[in-house]
Amino acid sequence: MKVLFLCPDYFGIYKVIQKEILNQTSCELKSIIFEDYKYKNSFQKIQNFLAKTFLKKNLKKIWASKERISSITEDDYFDFLFVICPDFLLNDELQYVTERAKKRVVYFWDSFDNIPRYERTLPFFDVKYSFEPKDVEKYQLKKLTNFYFNTERNPAPKNDVFFIGTLDERIELIKKILNSVEKLGKTAKIFLQTKNENAAKIHPSNSIEFIRNAIPFEESEKIYDDSKIILDVQKTIQKGLTFRVFDAMGKGKKLITTNEDIINYDFYNANNIFIWKNDTEYIPESFFDSPYEELSTEIFEKYSLKNWVKTIFEIK
Repeated sequence: MKVLFLCPDYFGIYKVIQKEILNQTSCELKSIIFEDYKYKNSFQKIQNFLAKTFLKKNLKKIWASKERISSITEDDYFDFLFVICPDFLLNDELQYVTERAKKRVVYFWDSFDNIPRYERTLPFFDVKYSFEPKDVEKYQLKKLTNFYFNTERNPAPKNDVFFIGTLDERIELIKKILNSVEKLGKTAKIFLQTKNENAAKIHPSNSIEFIRNAIPFEESEKIYDDSKIILDVQKTIQKGLTFRVFDAMGKGKKLITTNEDIINYDFYNANNIFIWKNDTEYIPESFFDSPYEELSTEIFEKYSLKNWVKTIFEIK
């Protein structure tokens, strides 16, 4: 079976997906990883500026879309096309790619509220998956959560709570949760990515480190491993579960989350998952001190990368 896999380079997660596809299918795999487009010369940069200013046309997006599929020839044909985040391609390129595949499957790695341009990509695919309940219902998609892939356990983590994300409107809530954690004498390590050079002055904290660039995938995994509890602060436009939930599950760690919808999932256990609500003022010390309760084998394996790939490829 010939498989074409297209995916953005989000912290290197594509590498583990790619490996598992090969493990499960033994296919002939061609992968295309979406990367940021870089101008070929200064003239292109000027040309795009003028096009956006006077023609309301973004040439950079057009060039990027064409470049991303430049390795696919007119003679290429695939049995199976799997695309994550199809918005990285414009319609012309999406049509070119999907015409060269017998079966076309897409997974939306974000909510449609956050990425409205997802909607234009729907007609290009036969099977469509999303982790966002609202989008599943509105666009008649198949529901499929994110997954865990790392099951290594650290028996003696040094840090109590860990969170990594971007600096945005969630900062005040993060600081409130952080304050509750520190009042109990617990430690927290929080990384927030931002281009604002004054962020540390605006939000002074010994537990928050403001970073310019994303932490490499392998490095962030080590920090996860060295923390007892993972913090998950949802964006308000999203109800679907983030990767943090499944990172905690795979590593057998407790979770503090602001996503109240998590109570509707079969793995929810109040001993393992503390839900921070709008009126929450503190986290009970017992949550930190009680041991993690392991999930049943059936539920644990249900959310693995292995099962996720089997679902995508309809492997029994």
